[in-house]
Amino acid sequence: MRKPQADRSCLHQGPRQALDGLQRRFHQADEGQQAAVFPLPATRGCHFDNYPSDEWAGKSRARTVYSDCLVHMDYVLAQLVKALEDTGQLENTLILLTSDNGPECEIPPHGRTLFRGCKGSSWEGGVRVPTFAYWKGMIKPRRSEGLFDQADILPTFVSLAGKPGAQLAEFFPKTTYVDGVDQSGLLLADNGESARRERIYTLNQYFAMIRIDEFKYIWTAEIENGFFQKGDWGGFSGPIAVDTGGAVMVNLYTNPKEDVSTGLRHLPMGVPLAGAAASYIKDLVKYPPQFKIGVLNNNPPIYNLLPKVKDAIERFQQDQEEKYPRHQ
Repeated sequence: MRKPQADRSCLHQGPRQALDGLQRRFHQADEGQQAAVFPLPATRGCHFDNYPSDEWAGKSRARTVYSDCLVHMDYVLAQLVKALEDTGQLENTLILLTSDNGPECEIPPHGRTLFRGCKGSSWEGGVRVPTFAYWKGMIKPRRSEGLFDQADILPTFVSLAGKPGAQLAEFFPKTTYVDGVDQSGLLLADNGESARRERIYTLNQYFAMIRIDEFKYIWTAEIENGFFQKGDWGGFSGPIAVDTGGAVMVNLYTNPKEDVSTGLRHLPMGVPLAGAAASYIKDLVKYPPQFKIGVLNNNPPIYNLLPKVKDAIERFQQDQEEKYPRHQ
């Protein structure tokens, strides 16, 4: 099997170009070899601003530019699936339909969410999204509420392509930290369970929240309407609180809207949550995150400060030893 590589020729292209690229890749596969192809048709909608083409304007029942784009996107997916079926590739293809964040809520018309927050925040409404996985003859129709982070897509797909577990490291330098876990069991087993019990939440450069099972501990969060009470506010225009009272925790099973703290009621849960958070901070110190988009602020995150504090302590200790050498 070839080393898995993403087919970037389909990125940001229309459905016709994506279909042609997908078919071309399979026809060009070397005879006698099995080629792994990963097309990624990333649609422009439904973000903002949504401007449907003349062909799709007014095609949705709501007749808004946002809903028209949704109808168009549904059509694009149907065309991609049909192309796979027509070329005999459907039974050998795993289709994953998902979104990288919750709805953008600041520029109307926009999407809606049942949860608190929108895109740009680390509340559930900003990060929890529906995801559909389809593989003809391999995945039985069912519903799962198991935790699945989008970081899990990489190790899961590489595992299904023949490189499970630690073999994933073959494709990355030792300086790269892989956050995801292999979720092939969740997808393929008849009643598969998620391979993860915890999830990390980030907000801009902050390690903001952590979840274990139904409990979510919060120490950095956005106050969405903290600056503006008028108009449409979502996940980008509110102030960020970086300090809490110390026991801010929600139970996502009993309170999915995250509007009641149960930190004191379930204080013992703070122990495993804090332990998992401390472990992740060590990973952040060892593998510093690389930001592609800078956000101006006055509060550096703790994982940036810890190495500097450590260096300062070591320099101080070295200076003290030079000034006051120990007698043997």
